[in-house]
Amino acid sequence: MILAVNTAEETLQLVLSDDGRVAAVFEEHCAGRMNEVMAPAVTRMLKLDGRSGAWDPDPSEAGSLGPGGRVQGPADRPFPVRLTGVACVCGPGSFTGLRLGLAFATGFSLARGLPMAGIDYLPLLAVSALADSRDTRGFDEIHVLTHSRTARVYHQGFARTDGDALAPLGPPRDLSTAEAREALAGRAALARVVALGTGLRRNQDAFADIPGVTLLPMENPTPEALARASQAATFDGPPVDALYLRGSDAEENLAMIAKGRGLTEEEALERMEKALKS
Repeated sequence: MILAVNTAEETLQLVLSDDGRVAAVFEEHCAGRMNEVMAPAVTRMLKLDGRSGAWDPDPSEAGSLGPGGRVQGPADRPFPVRLTGVACVCGPGSFTGLRLGLAFATGFSLARGLPMAGIDYLPLLAVSALADSRDTRGFDEIHVLTHSRTARVYHQGFARTDGDALAPLGPPRDLSTAEAREALAGRAALARVVALGTGLRRNQDAFADIPGVTLLPMENPTPEALARASQAATFDGPPVDALYLRGSDAEENLAMIAKGRGLTEEEALERMEKALKS
């Protein structure tokens, strides 16, 4: 079985899969708490009782796992679980979230002697939307826009091909909301377009009423998409590099941070580079 980890945004997703089929799932909206929720949830998933097919947190663990945290799995799977690899969403996404997920997956892989793979996040969301034919039937392109920072989004578009496969229209990009709106409007003049992702909710005014563009409410990949992506991934890690499309907030605001700490920008840069190499 493969363990898939997604910490790219605000919802922690953990999926156990067997030959591309979902065996067990843990999902919880826990922004700011993933570090305390993730390890206990994985531990319980790996001990999931196949006779009952599900596990609910003990009351004593509610503080660490959070309200609503639940692991589910079908009763016909063999447990305890024997893993063959770990797949982790590598971005683009939250800097803190990606670092937490990749650090956990790397440590877990090394400790257990397992190979590790990275999964690109934006194609994962597009595939999830494509699988929901109720929302994407009749459309030519799927565009994913996730939150980057204030008034900015990560964007990538995909065209439907024969057999309901997806082909990227270009690489993922970090765009201002104005640039992303212009990109969507331009594509909508040529094709039937749907768009989805957290970037829409976080910037509702920027993406309202674009002629020819249908907005979908989907914000998280489906467990099934995570399972299939894990099965198709290349397991050549650890390590797995994060997909960062822009500098971190610390890098982009280095001069202001340095001034607040009584340092020159050059001194702050030297300290940051030293920390990154340590």
